[in-house]
Amino acid sequence: MDNFPNFSGKCLSISIVDDDASHDLYNPRFENQAGRIFIVGESPDGCTESNWVSGVTSCVAWDRVTDYFVFDSLDEYKKAVKISEDFHSE
Repeated sequence: MDNFPNFSGKCLSISIVDDDASHDLYNPRFENQAGRIFIVGESPDGCTESNWVSGVTSCVAWDRVTDYFVFDSLDEYKKAVKISEDFHSE
């Protein structure tokens, strides 16, 4: 699979078509599954309020992605989550 971004060691926050929730993936990679391209990674700690999916492998169909934010590391992602949580708790 050529010409796909290399997100090794990074964390993504992904928006997809017809879904208001963001989908966050740590250390994502691209995979071909049944003829479709998916971006596959680990759900990072803090990606949901209850952390019920923390550490679980998650897959997002690449053709459903509308936009995404790239954090250079898991620490940078966690800092951004903290800023968001602090903002919404005020």
